[in-house]
Amino acid sequence: PTSTPAAPVAAAVTAVVYAALLATTRIPCGADGTFCREGACERVRAHLAANLHGQDTAVNLLADAVCDHVASPRPNKPLVASLHGSPGIGKSYFHQLLAQALYNATGDGSRPAEDEFGNPIEPVAVAGSDHPNPPWGSTNGDSNGGGNNVGVVDAMVDKGRVIKRHLPTFMGGDVAPRWNGVNANNGVNARVQCPGRDCPAYKVIFGTDYVTAEQEAQGRALRDAIVSHLATFPESIIVIEEYDKMGCPARGMLKQLLDKGANGNATFHRSVFVLEANLGFVEINRRVRRAGLGNNGQNRETGGEASGESSGEELGVDELTATQRVLRDTVFKRWKDERCEEWSDTHKAVGSVDLFAPFLPLTRRSVGDVIEAHLRERTRVKRRSDELASLTWTRPDVVDFLVSQVEFEKDHAIEGGKEAGGVLSRW
Repeated sequence: PTSTPAAPVAAAVTAVVYAALLATTRIPCGADGTFCREGACERVRAHLAANLHGQDTAVNLLADAVCDHVASPRPNKPLVASLHGSPGIGKSYFHQLLAQALYNATGDGSRPAEDEFGNPIEPVAVAGSDHPNPPWGSTNGDSNGGGNNVGVVDAMVDKGRVIKRHLPTFMGGDVAPRWNGVNANNGVNARVQCPGRDCPAYKVIFGTDYVTAEQEAQGRALRDAIVSHLATFPESIIVIEEYDKMGCPARGMLKQLLDKGANGNATFHRSVFVLEANLGFVEINRRVRRAGLGNNGQNRETGGEASGESSGEELGVDELTATQRVLRDTVFKRWKDERCEEWSDTHKAVGSVDLFAPFLPLTRRSVGDVIEAHLRERTRVKRRSDELASLTWTRPDVVDFLVSQVEFEKDHAIEGGKEAGGVLSRW
């Protein structure tokens, strides 16, 4: 008898096995530390609008800059954004949300649709199928979702402006958000971690205000750590907190990095640098009071997610431009007075920052939005631990009472949203 050639059969089997391995080990978009560009702008705007309350001015300004930077096929330099405002109003939360959006680690599509209290809404069966509509697209193992998306009702974006209430079901082209619960392929609990393993290119630098004896060594160590990180992840989000307090060596290191970023031979032009400072918050608060923002935040509307539509608490265009210039001049004066370098070098260092974003003090209405966000998250946590089946509260009475337990100076919270968690724990 004649034998069948074994080679073609073996090759076919190998091809099938290889295809199966690719299907099960495919790296999700953004998980390798590069920006997930497909739908990045929509994802950034939606994620910020849904989660960062009371900061429409900063959200719109920063989202515009990030969208332009990510969309550019060949940016000339890294984007450098400087965030200013008092503690507890969302500066650190902003860059965490930004990293989640750019690296596709939002997890927004992993939960079923929810009501305004964070309780799941029963899924609707898809016509012709025995299975309910999945959280996003199809569940055939392909990382590209289908067209039947279900979104979390939280906020929406219209023409680049923030309108609180609905999150668009479109989460960014054909890129599905990574799971924030059970993995569809193997049933393993794989909660998205960002900060953490799901956005390794996101790096936060703390403690730049060193004692004098350590400044030289710490400046070199800081430079080496950032250069090494950028060599591994050329599309990084690098955050430097309290950068206005940098000593001379650390500031010289930052200036060198930003100068190098503008060099045509640099490999990290696509990166985003976020510089964070409390400096300038007094001037921001003064301008907010002068503009009369927050005077209408006493009473919250009944019904509607997170108290309804945008509070309209934004600085006008002219006022925003003037505030940005004041922040730039404030940073320049702080650094010039320290006499670390020549006046021209200080001017060049400040000039390397692309935008200065003012974060506004939180009004009663915005604090209420923060408290409701905490309540919804507690609903999810307690449901996951089987402590309760659902949770609802009387609106606006419950939220108004909780807001009344937060300390305010006139129309604005003294500690921003910091007290929200403690108020919920006490009451």
